[in-house]
Formats: sequence, structure tokens, C-alpha cells
Amino acid sequence: MKQTKISESGLIGADGKLRMPMDRVNAFFEAHKGERVVVRFESAERGSSALQLAYYYNYILPTVVQALYEQGTRISEENADHWLISQCPTGFHNSDDGTSKEHARELNTTEMTEYLDWLKQYAAENLFVYIEDPKTL
Repeated sequence: MKQTKISESGLIGADGKLRMPMDRVNAFFEAHKGERVVVRFESAERGSSALQLAYYYNYILPTVVQALYEQGTRISEENADHWLISQCPTGFHNSDDGTSKEHARELNTTEMTEYLDWLKQYAAENLFVYIEDPKTL
């Protein structure tokens, strides 16, 4: 089945030009010659929690779901979010009642940085997916 969506992350330089890795984008274009596309751009301040969440929910999660699909696992983004959090050995807990956090949106900035750092390695080793180093966000 031909992939119908792709998510990428890039950076707008001081010159106002978009810089992003084009290998996957060009491969996607090659597979969809003559078709229409809908493009959505979203920006956030570097180092912000909004950027972490946008990067996770709009880039990492769809990429992981696609990688799982290619390995034979069908899972929704909602369920993948919960599953990925549960796989993290750190275990994120609510300080108020000690229950585990179930979704990335529940993590604070420090926890999210730690989670993205773990996820980068996990995705590379288990899903053959490249996740940009969260320190560059």
C-alpha cells in the first residue's frame, strides 16, 4: 500500500528560507507523480514545550505509526502515544497521586526532553526510524 502522508521537520534560517532533509520528501513526490498535495506548516519557538509537543505529535508519532505499519502492526496514533510512553523505562509518574502518565502531552518540558532522547534511540534500534536529536529543537 502506497504511503499517503509524510511528516518532516525543518528549520527556517536567518535568511527566511526553509531547510529540511529532502530525501524522504523527494521519494514521496516520486511515488505520487501527478497527484495533488495539501501542505501544512506549523512553527514554534526553539526550545519551547510547544515545539516539543508539535514535533512529537506532528512528526514523531505519525512516523512511528507508519514504521509499525510497515512491520505489520496496525495501531492508531492515540494508542501508539500510550504504548510508547509505557515502553519508556524511566516511567513518568504524576507527582500528586503516583499514577503513570499515559500520553506525552502530560509530560513537563524536562520529562519530554528525556522522553524524546530515549525515543530517538528506541526508534532507531527497533523501528529503523531516524528521530532528530531533541537538543536541536
